[in-house]
Amino acid sequence: MTIEDLKNVKLSPMTAGYLAIYIKLSDLCGEAAEVTEMDYGGSAVNEVNSEFDSALGKAQDEVMKLAVMSMTENLCTLSNNTEL
Repeated sequence: MTIEDLKNVKLSPMTAGYLAIYIKLSDLCGEAAEVTEMDYGGSAVNEVNSEFDSALGKAQDEVMKLAVMSMTENLCTLSNNTEL
């Protein structure tokens, strides 16, 4: 999924924003791996980036909690509306 894909989904601006942040964090993992591959190869990339990947994973978990909270709040306040 890309950030562009979120524009076609009926989400509240807050939920879409949280999911966009999640996607950006995911993209950062890939970008860091690409940079690390300039000097390291194979499994060494994962070893070098392990702490970075772990930190981003924790950030992604927290952002997903916020997205779920946003969706839950919107579900509780929906009155014949299809936007989460």
